[in-house]
Amino acid sequence: MLNTLNVARSGLSAAQVQVENVMNNIANENTIGYKKRTVDIKEADHADSRVTGRGVIVEGVDRVTNMYVYDNLITHQSKATQYEELSNMLASIEATFFETEDSGLSNDLNNYFQSIEDLRANPSNEIYRSNLINSGQILVDDLKNIYSNIEAQEKVINNRLDDNIDEINGLLKDIGIVNKQIIDSLEVPNALYDERDLLESRISEYLGIELDRENGYSMDIGGLTAVRYDTNIHDIRVVTDKIAQKDVYADLNNVSTLVDTDNSDGKEWDTGDTLTYYFNDELPIEVKAGELMDESALNYDVDGDGSISGNVTIDKTNLVRALVAKINTDPTLSVYVQAYNGQYNVDDNNLVQEKLPLNIDHYLMIESKIPGIEGKFDSKIIVDDNDVVNSAGEQVSNLTLKNTIKSDEAHDDIHLQIFDSELVIDSGRVKSMIDNIDTTSDENKFTKYKTMLDDFAKALSDFTDSYIEKGDLQYTSGREASLLDYERDKIESINLFEGTSVNNLEFKRSVVGNLSQNDLDYLATMQWNEDIKIDPNGETTSFTKYYERLRVEVSADKENVDYMNETQSAVTKSLQLNYDKLVKVNKDDELINLIKFQSAYEANAKLITIVDEMLATILGMKR
Repeated sequence: MLNTLNVARSGLSAAQVQVENVMNNIANENTIGYKKRTVDIKEADHADSRVTGRGVIVEGVDRVTNMYVYDNLITHQSKATQYEELSNMLASIEATFFETEDSGLSNDLNNYFQSIEDLRANPSNEIYRSNLINSGQILVDDLKNIYSNIEAQEKVINNRLDDNIDEINGLLKDIGIVNKQIIDSLEVPNALYDERDLLESRISEYLGIELDRENGYSMDIGGLTAVRYDTNIHDIRVVTDKIAQKDVYADLNNVSTLVDTDNSDGKEWDTGDTLTYYFNDELPIEVKAGELMDESALNYDVDGDGSISGNVTIDKTNLVRALVAKINTDPTLSVYVQAYNGQYNVDDNNLVQEKLPLNIDHYLMIESKIPGIEGKFDSKIIVDDNDVVNSAGEQVSNLTLKNTIKSDEAHDDIHLQIFDSELVIDSGRVKSMIDNIDTTSDENKFTKYKTMLDDFAKALSDFTDSYIEKGDLQYTSGREASLLDYERDKIESINLFEGTSVNNLEFKRSVVGNLSQNDLDYLATMQWNEDIKIDPNGETTSFTKYYERLRVEVSADKENVDYMNETQSAVTKSLQLNYDKLVKVNKDDELINLIKFQSAYEANAKLITIVDEMLATILGMKR
C-alpha cells in the first residue's frame, strides 16, 4: 500500500514539473532567442523486488533544437545579409546616376555638344561663346559631383565598418563570458545556451562563422580562431595597407626599356634624339642626347665618377641617371614622385640604399611619394628617335610603356586581421563593405565606376587637347596620338580640358575665346565620333555611348545583386521557418500539453486520495 503511495507521489511530482514547464514555455513565447523546453522523464530504477516498478523520475529539462539546421541557417543568414548590404550600397550609387529628361550628365553632355555646334556656325557670337563656357564647366561639375558622391559613400562605409568591427568584438567578448558561466555551472541553465546561440546569430549577420562544439567550443572566422572556450577571445582589427604606385621601365631581365641601347636593329638613341617624361599629361621632363648637364646643379653623379661637379654629356649610357636627376630636382614634380636608377633596398635603419653599382644605368623606376590611392598618377614616356621610321619611311615617335608585371598599382589594401594574420571573409555585411573599399578586391564595384569616370575624364581631356588635320574632316585626335604621328609638326593645340582623372579635370574657360574655325570643326566631330579609345582595355566608342554603358553597368549590378538578395533571402526565410517550427513555442501545442499534464496530475492526486482512504479504513478496522 505504501509502495503504491510512493509511485503516485512520483507521478504527481513529475506532472507538476511538466505543468510548470508548459507555463514557462507559454510565458517565454515572445522572448528573443528562447527555445521551447521539454521535460525528460524516465521510469525509476528497480531497487527492490517489486515487479510493477517504483514510479517515475525527472531527469532534467532540455531545450528543443537541431544543431545541423541551426548551423545551416546562420550560414545562409550570413550570405543574405551580405547581399542585403550590397544592395543598399548600390542603391545609393544608382541614385547618384539618376537622370531626368532635362537634367543629368547625359543631358549636359548633349548641351555641350550643341554649344560647340552653335559656336561653330557663328564663331563671333558672344552668347554662343558664353554657352560653351557654361556647358563645359557644367560637364566638369557633373563628373566631379558623381565622383565625390561615390567617394562620400566610401567614407560612410569606412566609418560603418569600424563601428561593425567594434560591435563584433563586443559580441565575441560576450560569448567568452557566457562560455565561462557554462563551464563554471554544475547544472548548466538552458538560458545560457540560448544566449550563446543568439550571440552567434548576431555575429553571423556581419561575418561568416564556423562552430565546433565537439571539442569543447570554438568559433572560427575567416579560417582563424576568434573564440576558444572562455580563455581565448581574439579581437578583430581593420588594417589598411597603403601601397604606393611604382612604374618600372624594364623587361623581365631588369634591362632598361627606355630606348634601344644595343643597336641590334640599326636603331639607336643618339645625338639629337629626345626622351620626354610626362606626369599626368603635364610637367614634361625632357632629356636630349648630346646635351650638357651640370651635375652640381642637379646634385647627382650622372656620369658615375664619384663626384658631383662639372658638365656631363648625355648619351645612352647615362640616360636613366640623367632622367632620374631631372625628375628629382624638378621643384613641382619632386613633390609627388621619386625616381630611382633601379629597385632600391631598405636597410636595418630604414634608410634607402640605391641599386649597386652606382656608376651604371640600370632602369627607371618612379615611385609615388603619397602612398595609397591618393598618390595615383599617370606616366607617359615618348621617345623621338630619328632612326625610327614607319613603312613609308616617315619619321615617327615611340611610346615607351611600363612593365605591368614589375610595376605596382596604387592601392588601399583594407582587410581584417586577428593578431598579424589576415582573415579571408566569405560572407556577411562586412564582406560587402570591405569588397567595395578595398581597391585590391576584384569585387570592388565602386572602384570600377570611378575608374570608368576617370577614363571618361582622361579621354575628354586628351581628345580636346590637340589634333592633326588629315583633310576632309579626318583627324588624328588627342595629344598622345598626335605626338606619335609622323606629321606631329602639324599639331594644333587646343587644351580645352585638362587633367588625367576626374579629380584634376579642369575646363579652361580662357581657351574658348581663342578657338579657331578649324578647332571648332574638329571639336564638333566629338559628338558623332565612335572611334575614341576611352577604356584602355576596351573597344573604341563615343563619349555618349560610353557614359550610357557606365549607367547600364550600375543598373545591371544593382539588378543582379537584388536578384541574388531575393533568392538568398527566400532560402534563409525557408530555413528560418522550418527551424522556428522546431524550436519556437506553439501556444496550441502547449495548451494541449497543459490539459494532458493536468489530467495526469489529477489522476495521481486521485490515486493518493484513494490510498489514503484505504489506509484510513484499515486503521479503523483495527480500532
